[in-house]
Amino acid sequence: MEKNLSRRGFLGLTAAGVALAGAGLAGCSPANTGGNAAAKEDGGDSPSYEPGEIVETIDADIVVVGLGMSGLAAAVQAANNGDAVVGIEATNTTGGNGIGVEGIFAVGTKLQKDAGIEVTPVEIIQTEMEEAQMATNGALWNRFINASGDNVEWLIEQGVQFSGMVDDYLGSGVVSCFHWFEGDVASVGYVPQMTARAKELGVDMRLETSAKQLIMSDRKVAGLYAEDSGGNTLQINAKAVILATGGYAQNQDLMEERGWNWDNIIYGGTPGHNGDGLKMAFDVGARSFVSSSTFNCTNICGRGDTFAWKADTFTSVFCGAGMFGTGGAQLWVNEDGERFICEDFAKDNFEMQSVPAMTHRAMYSVFDRAILEAGLAGDPDMLEFVDTDPEDDLCKADSIAELAEYFGMDAAALQASVDRYNELCEQGADADFGKPAESMIPISTPPFYMAKLNQYYLMSVGGIECNIDAQVVNQTKEPIAGLYAVGTDGCMLYRNIYTINVGGTCNGNNVNSGRTAANHAHGYIAG
Repeated sequence: MEKNLSRRGFLGLTAAGVALAGAGLAGCSPANTGGNAAAKEDGGDSPSYEPGEIVETIDADIVVVGLGMSGLAAAVQAANNGDAVVGIEATNTTGGNGIGVEGIFAVGTKLQKDAGIEVTPVEIIQTEMEEAQMATNGALWNRFINASGDNVEWLIEQGVQFSGMVDDYLGSGVVSCFHWFEGDVASVGYVPQMTARAKELGVDMRLETSAKQLIMSDRKVAGLYAEDSGGNTLQINAKAVILATGGYAQNQDLMEERGWNWDNIIYGGTPGHNGDGLKMAFDVGARSFVSSSTFNCTNICGRGDTFAWKADTFTSVFCGAGMFGTGGAQLWVNEDGERFICEDFAKDNFEMQSVPAMTHRAMYSVFDRAILEAGLAGDPDMLEFVDTDPEDDLCKADSIAELAEYFGMDAAALQASVDRYNELCEQGADADFGKPAESMIPISTPPFYMAKLNQYYLMSVGGIECNIDAQVVNQTKEPIAGLYAVGTDGCMLYRNIYTINVGGTCNGNNVNSGRTAANHAHGYIAG
């Protein structure tokens, strides 16, 4: 994890940095053009993109769209299978958001056995199914978990480097299955090696090349149109296309369809995750999974377009201590000034903290000087910043009424919520939402503070519905021949919330789905 980050709001940023751990993304799309999640009912052969003059025609067996974590895995596996592979990437480098991922989940590896760690796969399958309320495909979890060890051994064969450390992701998981990359980051241990391996195997890698439209023939994928950095149109004829574009985090239409308030979103990932892969799939009749997809996201206090601060400060104070953006000792209210939740509800899974943002128009954290000083104990520089350089979404005032006025909120309603909260604190029991007594600290020592809770969003997880073989399915859940979605484009392991109780499963899925799609496509091409 980088030691210096954009301040992005004076409180709570590092939860977002931590959230990246074990997730893994793949980038591929050009500048944001918006999107439309409505799929064609018939999945017909009428593309919405009108290609310009074709300056180059390329013939291949498989096209991989996006060369992040999952796209690199798909391209290398397909090339290992002997298929002719073209890999296109909209940015000028490989890796996407995956460059910051620290490792990967696996069970049964030599590294794990050497560390004396024994884990029964069914333990993980059972807990993940229970966490998802049995809404996910257990067969997919079973296949993924049991293939995970082989995936790591395969990565090692391709040249990926691991540090040798296997743990429960620094104490945050229920099992010790997190395999750390060399250098503790994919930009050191995974991306250079997999990029080099793809080139060695003859993958035709086209950077700064953006996929624009799938080519369909008789309801089967027959390739795609793409544009290079000069705006020239390429036609790539292929028997299969694997979408690995990294999701839709920068697409306002799709984000709002998922339920987010776009005005509260602060994107923290790498550029180019605009949902273009989803849109291409929807244009040919793919079934949308957007409404059930999950995310890697955390709350922050403020928006923070300036300043820089050390990541370890945020981690120890605001993520580890459960303060401010992540909940804890403060009072949370919505746009009506009304308390709505037990503020430390996300202590066991910080991914959950931003979920209420899809219910309310806005969320706010209210605290006083005593709470602030307790949270910033030992960090006078940060305390001075709060006192002297508050952000637009942070207010410091001598009264609760002034806080309400600053945010355009009903003063009487906010005061009533604070009074009720203080009353419960004095009683030593939260009769309204069941917050633990040790976290019930009255808001009574001026000055008072109120910060808007914005959502620091790193990635979407899922969006295109797929079957167990990573095949994209249509409205009746039948495969669209020759079309695959992998990584965060097609992740089907989670619904609504990324559980994170088993570190690295999302990145494990990146590799597993990439390999699965490549292997299935190889068989499909062979007939």
